[in-house]
Amino acid sequence: MPTLAIVKKFNVSFDASYAPVAVFVGGTSGVGQGMVEAFARSVHGRAHIIIVGRNGYAAADIIARLPRPDEDGWKHEFVSCDASLMANVRALCAEIRAKVKRINFLVITTGYSSMVNIGITSEGLDLHLALRYYQRYVFIHELLPLVQAAHSLSEDSKILCVLGAGRGSPKRPIDLNNLGNTVNPRAGGFTVALRSMIASSGYTDAMLAHFAAQNPGIAFTHIHPGVVRTPTMGADFSGLLTPVSWLINFILHFIAVPQEECAEHMLYALFNGERGLFLRDRYGDVVSALEFEAPVELGESVETSVLNGVPMKGYGASDIGVRRIIEHSETVTRTK
Repeated sequence: MPTLAIVKKFNVSFDASYAPVAVFVGGTSGVGQGMVEAFARSVHGRAHIIIVGRNGYAAADIIARLPRPDEDGWKHEFVSCDASLMANVRALCAEIRAKVKRINFLVITTGYSSMVNIGITSEGLDLHLALRYYQRYVFIHELLPLVQAAHSLSEDSKILCVLGAGRGSPKRPIDLNNLGNTVNPRAGGFTVALRSMIASSGYTDAMLAHFAAQNPGIAFTHIHPGVVRTPTMGADFSGLLTPVSWLINFILHFIAVPQEECAEHMLYALFNGERGLFLRDRYGDVVSALEFEAPVELGESVETSVLNGVPMKGYGASDIGVRRIIEHSETVTRTK
């Protein structure tokens, strides 16, 4: 486990001969904001930084505080997107493709954790999964050609999802009969929300495994941030469970780490690892990893926590699960 001092020293040692292009989805608050600020410090502001979010006022404040180098070749900007709708995400990705020719770092930190609102979006998607998984799939699918372009130039080419890595287990296989959490009954808000939150971590493992197997030269990382002290931290149980929310929020205040500290560890994970799939913990340490020498088509194995015949600690999918989840993701996001 690297200390915060070691992590910070490593991050500021990052040095590239080019001005990197970095996209931070969810970069206007929380861990995403912390990563934007830490990344800008590491590159001394010399980068094209694109912050994706909904709060333009917060983004303007963040951008105003970022380092501004004297030389040319850098740009810091904000683009607005409500990522709960896949049509919005696809439109935003088209806008980004018109702005840049390559992406060196694609970071996605957006999420959703309400235990009260279990709605279905206007596109027919479970709200938790829309914000915790589907938008990640669309962002990566649509922007991957730009990350591939960076790889073709022998530049950094890395994608990182901050969510729930390392939670997979053969004892908790992904429910392939309830993909999207819209097949089984949706009665009971807490149960429905919990199903989606658990599923989103396994879906993200599967998605990144798929893309890593198809793109052996790029680093795909799924990382768990731990309990982070952010403006949106806290439980929101309702009804008879309201006192539970009070107790949980009281405890969280003492165990959560500041978003700035978490962001340094997330950035450390982003800069580490040149290629393959990585599952990492809150400190950026590798839980499990697998490199691919060439593009691989995954087979029919149903064994959870095994990827292409290799056991993966904390990995939440199986080879057949990867295929089923990718087919499902492509279907429900393309019809929206």
